[in-house]
Amino acid sequence: MKRFSFILVLLWCSLITASAFAATPSPVYKIALVSGEAEDSIYRHRVVREIDALLKSRGRVEFDETRVTPYPLDKSMAVIRKLMTREDIDCVVGVGIEVSDILIRLREYPKPVIAAGIIDRKLQGLPITAAKTSGIPNFNYIKTHFDVERDFRTFKGLYDFKHLAVLMPIHQTTMFHTLYSYFGKTLEQVSPGATLSVVDIDAESIENDIPEIPPDVDAVYLLPIFSPNKDALMEKLIQAVNHRKLPSFALMGEKHVRMGAMSSIAPDRNLNAVSRRVAINVLDILEGRDAGTLPVTVHTYTENFVVNVETLRKIDLYPGWNALAGSRLINLEKLNQGPALQLKQVILEALERNLELLSARSDTRIQELEAGMATSALLPQVNLSAGLTQIDENRVEVAQTHSAQTTLSAGGRVTQTLFTDDLLTNRAVQKILTQAQQYQEKTVAMDTVVTAGRAYIQLLFAMSSQTIHNNNLELTRKNLDIAKSKAAVGVVDASEVSRWESEKAANLISLNDAFRDLLLARMTLNQVLDRPINREFTPEDLDPFSGIELMITDPEVYAFLGNFKQVKRFSDFLIVEADHNLPELGKMAEQIRSQERMILNRERAIYLPDVNLQGQLDKVVDEYDARVKTPSDLDHPWSVAVQVSWPLFTGGAHKKDLAQSREKLRQLHFAQRNLKNQLHLNVRSKLETAAVSAREIELAETGLAAALKNFEIIQAGYAEGRNSVTDLVDAQNAKLRSEQAASSAKYQFVLDFLEMERAMGRFHFLETPEQKSEFLTRLRQYMEPVPTLNTRKNG
Repeated sequence: MKRFSFILVLLWCSLITASAFAATPSPVYKIALVSGEAEDSIYRHRVVREIDALLKSRGRVEFDETRVTPYPLDKSMAVIRKLMTREDIDCVVGVGIEVSDILIRLREYPKPVIAAGIIDRKLQGLPITAAKTSGIPNFNYIKTHFDVERDFRTFKGLYDFKHLAVLMPIHQTTMFHTLYSYFGKTLEQVSPGATLSVVDIDAESIENDIPEIPPDVDAVYLLPIFSPNKDALMEKLIQAVNHRKLPSFALMGEKHVRMGAMSSIAPDRNLNAVSRRVAINVLDILEGRDAGTLPVTVHTYTENFVVNVETLRKIDLYPGWNALAGSRLINLEKLNQGPALQLKQVILEALERNLELLSARSDTRIQELEAGMATSALLPQVNLSAGLTQIDENRVEVAQTHSAQTTLSAGGRVTQTLFTDDLLTNRAVQKILTQAQQYQEKTVAMDTVVTAGRAYIQLLFAMSSQTIHNNNLELTRKNLDIAKSKAAVGVVDASEVSRWESEKAANLISLNDAFRDLLLARMTLNQVLDRPINREFTPEDLDPFSGIELMITDPEVYAFLGNFKQVKRFSDFLIVEADHNLPELGKMAEQIRSQERMILNRERAIYLPDVNLQGQLDKVVDEYDARVKTPSDLDHPWSVAVQVSWPLFTGGAHKKDLAQSREKLRQLHFAQRNLKNQLHLNVRSKLETAAVSAREIELAETGLAAALKNFEIIQAGYAEGRNSVTDLVDAQNAKLRSEQAASSAKYQFVLDFLEMERAMGRFHFLETPEQKSEFLTRLRQYMEPVPTLNTRKNG
């Protein structure tokens, strides 16, 4: 009974306690969030998110969002004063530069106030205590992550400007003198001899008219002029600046750089740090602390020096490597943009312009002319001659051996080979060599297809590698920022920061190597196409199954890679095709035919004669100073001769020559067998390699997905202190390798199947629809299962 009574007492106490908790309502916190008309809503949303996340476990948060304009100033100040008199408002938070400046001008704060957008506390007359607080009752300010002096110095390192224009909203009247003074003093510190101009941008009229920037301005500093829902107008303004070929630097960060601004150094993620500091200060205020005793600085700001390479190209500005050393380059692949280029287009152009192929075609024409010369030797050879002879007078007058002292004569000679096996052999051999050279030209043409395809695919490899290394460098920078933040609060020591600095340096080296490889790949492709080495073009990315019409892109053909048995039978079929198609085998066959004809010539040389016909006619045209002229029946002597010759004895040279020719033929047969073995091996190995490439695409993508997930988990754990720097470095390196493997798998697939088609001696995408259909018909017939007899006995 005592135990039962004790239990009843416990239950009764629990019910009373639960009722008390149920009767106590959750506190409601009312935050007045004040922002300007043109303030960045992204910042406002992040502040709301951070405050809500921090306070939701303590009660319900309600936001009273108010928009004010800097003109008229009295009206805006009256709106904010009214908010501070409302009893339901716990705290006033001013988001942005304009509102923060208005809050400073109020001077008196009956409610806790946070000005979360201070540019320069000295310029704006704000004090700071030794404890890094404002010291003003009920007033806290947050110094933004923007650093104009740092921006100007970085900008100056990229381009030595002389006249800087700052673009700002035209209606920012409350801040105009403050900003102009701030920018002027900052510019004087960074570049004493430079001139400053402020260009007012009217957000309402820019859609139709972009204000004229003074003609002597040579650089532009961009402030956030439009609200986020008007990004198209901001991009239009940036493009107008680029059209003037003016270097530009954006205050806001990477967002505007991706719109086309040349560079920036403020990372978007710093907004998170500012927003988090605002939320923590709001929490401290709601817990009873005076806003004037709360921190005004954020120690976790990071840098994100980013440069748009495409913009550098547009404005024709190329800073030195030292100036770009600490930057992250975006749109690096667009540095050498030009006309679009596709893989098939590259191959067709190579077949027309490649110098090695053109040289092979010249060799074919030379051999054709050589064969024509061999035929010419069998045709009649006719020679005509004329001469004027002057002799001394003694032979005419005294010796009387010549009838005239001066004689004009003419003659003709005709030679015809009636039979000689040497000339016939030479003609036959030269025709065979012409066919062999045509096969050689086809070989070079097929190699050119692969060479051009490989050069294009290696360029895509290089572009992908550069992008991956650039992104990996950005991840290292982020991890370095995490390490610095942890080191700032004493969670880790300086060695961890040094480790990431080392990783950053290594990543920069890898990026430089990737950039070099990309430039070399571009030059190599231009060389293959006989273009100027530095010609610019834009290669289009390649989809394995649509970038080029390979044989394997036919689903029916691809199905034959389903298992080991099918792959083996498929390779048997390809070997049969290769024996009919490969020009190397055709050339070898012609060389054997040529040697067989040489052997026949050596055999005939022992017993067949050479028969030649020769005719000659001489004519005395005229005689001068003649004692007695030559009679007309004697002034045109002629002759006809037939000559037959046999080599009766050559010291055994004929037999040795014949034996040598037969040995050369045996050697050619060995070479033919060896060549066939090599080519058959090449067909099988290329097919096996290509089949593996086809499977590796999906495997690489699976590996990449796992590596990405692992990296995200480890990175989050590192930020929270659950994983070590070694874990994160390993995870990042695994992610890098997986990205490279996944990116290269699809390109390797195309290259491997292109080389496989070369191994079998035909390119599917270069053939006519009829030829493709005939090939598929042969393939289907070959791949049909071979029927087997059922040898089992019934019963």
